[in-house]
Amino acid sequence: MKKLLTISFVAGMAALIACGPSKKDQEVKEKQKEKQKQEQDSIDSADRTKKKADSLIIAINLERDRIENNLKSFQIKSLSTKTLREQIKQKWSKIEFCTEKDQIVRIKTYPYKEITNRTEEFYFQKGKLMLAFICDNGLLIKEGKPEKGLGKTYYFSEDAVIKEENLSNEKETSIRNSDSERLLQEAKEYLELYSTK
Repeated sequence: MKKLLTISFVAGMAALIACGPSKKDQEVKEKQKEKQKQEQDSIDSADRTKKKADSLIIAINLERDRIENNLKSFQIKSLSTKTLREQIKQKWSKIEFCTEKDQIVRIKTYPYKEITNRTEEFYFQKGKLMLAFICDNGLLIKEGKPEKGLGKTYYFSEDAVIKEENLSNEKETSIRNSDSERLLQEAKEYLELYSTK
């Protein structure tokens, strides 16, 4: 009898093993595979986004260099801030607009020399802000020679910041922890000032 029970038990176990994993086990494995696939897709998407941002930044830097190297060939107009709103005229003595084929390619703000040497530069492509640069010693730099590394650089694409580089000794102190939103708004306001003058 024991022998018969043992044989039956072994035969039953062999039948269960032969049937393979249960339906529940298969569902668990499928869910694990799907989760792994989603995680990999997310990593791949982040990699593609970073590569796209990196290539945009390279293109933006090349365009900035092109603009700076050709400043003498552009039409340059200055706007005094005396008649502008208080916040602008207290901060800047003049705003300079550089145009190429009737398109603004650079706007540079100049401070009052008695107060600071800090400038802000905005670079545009097809009317869209692509780069903003804050330089604490901007008045001391020769025109057409962009100061690299000694300021804050903000890269933009489609009205959104894609990268920020702070190579100055100054920390961001606003609630937002970034000047990018303010710079984007200022750039739009300066473009409007140019179109109305």
